Amino acid sequence: MLIETSALWDFTIFAVDGETGRVSDLQVDDRRWAVADIVVSVSHWPADQLVILPPARVAETDAIRRAIRVRLTAAEVADAPSVATHPSVSLQRRVATYQYLGFPFVVGELDSWNPVFAMAGVAEPDTTHRPLDLHLHSLRGLGHYEVEAGGAAVGHIEGWLVDSHGWRVSYAVVKAAAGATRKHLLLPVSPLGPISWSGRAIHADLPREAIVRAPDYQPGKPPDADYEARLRGWYGANP
Repeated sequence: MLIETSALWDFTIFAVDGETGRVSDLQVDDRRWAVADIVVSVSHWPADQLVILPPARVAETDAIRRAIRVRLTAAEVADAPSVATHPSVSLQRRVATYQYLGFPFVVGELDSWNPVFAMAGVAEPDTTHRPLDLHLHSLRGLGHYEVEAGGAAVGHIEGWLVDSHGWRVSYAVVKAAAGATRKHLLLPVSPLGPISWSGRAIHADLPREAIVRAPDYQPGKPPDADYEARLRGWYGANP
């Protein structure tokens, strides 16, 4: 079942003993576009806590009720690892500075205080010489990234379609410039990459015209089997 992230951010997390939080984000590995973590906002006074759950803990996804049921108790969800223990590129400290200065991508060398861990209210783990995970991305963080193809801009990301059965990202929802008009279209994730965090851009290994002339897409209306067959035919004929 394909779910658009604009809807997924409204999904409630239900533990075996009741409601426990809401979906805040998904963290994905851009090499396989697989969901690594479901980021859950767990309500705690005085502030919400962001924790991560593996998709394997999901028992059921109910798109009609906008609910995700997990095989955990509410206490187990609240005690799940903080997002600060597995931060995406957009949360990892001083990545852009490291790139500019040419330093190795490691955590813990420049100073001992990490704002990501401080904001999460947890102690910073021993991460000396630990490589940053440059393939872990926040789907929220990738919102509004530019899509580039053939050395030219195509448009920008407006959302993603996620397969909630296999917990993989299937398509990017792109608002593209087609001549004097703009339209929405779906772009399969298989030709996407590399991703430039500092440039806020994603490269697509396709001709620009193949993307901007792709079948129109209506946001909020996940594609049916016929539409997906049209997409496969279109992109298959325009490698």
